[in-house]
Amino acid sequence: MKIKLVKRFIKFKKTFYRVLFKNVFFVFLSFFVFSCTPQSDRNYTEAYAEIEKGHFRIATDLLEKAAQQEKDDKKRTKAYVEAARIARFEIQDFERAIRLNRQIILKSTDSRQRLLAQDAIAEIYFENIQNYSLALKEMLVLEQLNQGAEQNEKLRFKIAHAQFLSGNIPSALEYIDASLKSPVSDRKNLLKLKAQVLIAQKKFDEALVCYEEIFKIDADFFQRENLYISTSIVYEEKEDYGSALSYLQKHQEQIKDKAYLELRVKRLKERLTNKPLFKGRRK
Repeated sequence: MKIKLVKRFIKFKKTFYRVLFKNVFFVFLSFFVFSCTPQSDRNYTEAYAEIEKGHFRIATDLLEKAAQQEKDDKKRTKAYVEAARIARFEIQDFERAIRLNRQIILKSTDSRQRLLAQDAIAEIYFENIQNYSLALKEMLVLEQLNQGAEQNEKLRFKIAHAQFLSGNIPSALEYIDASLKSPVSDRKNLLKLKAQVLIAQKKFDEALVCYEEIFKIDADFFQRENLYISTSIVYEEKEDYGSALSYLQKHQEQIKDKAYLELRVKRLKERLTNKPLFKGRRK
């Protein structure tokens, strides 16, 4: 009996030490592997763990640290791109997103990533911050780069829009007219923007010509963009209330917002009634 107990004890000790050795070995191995992993990789891994938890500010900090520590250009750029994306779309820290994109421009050897970063900065100023002067400045930097015919035309449209919103009307028209000559331009949107610019200049008849051309090109686009209402507003700005009213009544089936349509019709009838000698109807 004593011999059996001794054997069991010896067997238990061997099993215990074998398991202990394995555990110690794996702990040591894990520590060794972790300690050999670059700090940038550890920060990058931790960042994605924080993203899964929804901790976007912490993740952005970790990604920026990873990018600053990383020596490999692709990994560094990847970390900056992800950090800039989170800063812009998740936490809406637009100034930080701009700064991170500038780091890509300064430090990345990937020309496409630098181009995308410059484009992102222009978009943030235009769409998010709505500082059209600074957006224009960044777009003019992009204009110096050859992105291909289609991309160049898209950029010219954005520049024209930024010029218009910045109050640079002549420059906006110059860009629009130049783009309208291109076979790859977005003619419908260019004409729509040109009409807006002409209305700002009180050149109402020229604006109406733009709207007429858009309708001929694409009646569905005309309806989607609610240009029936826009056209009636141009007539109203001309103080031609009769034409504005008849235009709305003629196209009432194409106007989806019936409540707004009724309000405009009522307003035009009142203005037409109160206008001396019905100036809008005179030839």
